[in-house]
Amino acid sequence: MSEVSKRLFVGIKISSELQNGLNSPAPGTEHYFKADNTDYLQIVNMGEEKLIGRYVKDGFPANEIDNVTRNVCSIIRLITRGHRVEENSVRIYAS
Repeated sequence: MSEVSKRLFVGIKISSELQNGLNSPAPGTEHYFKADNTDYLQIVNMGEEKLIGRYVKDGFPANEIDNVTRNVCSIIRLITRGHRVEENSVRIYAS
């Protein structure tokens, strides 16, 4: 049996428009993506792509992915003062 070494990341690619919103976040929201807290969002680089989202723990229940997707979208909207994020733009990445 092989050991799983990759982590799953649920997030979206950061577009230039989204980056502008992250550069000037709504007051009091920086802790949602700048703190090193796994309950909030993280910005990561995967190859050439820059993503914002969150890691899920190993063994995360598959039926909870919808909740993570909605959480990622709602926090991004909060940070960026309403930036439109389509739920179908949220993807699962292995890192």
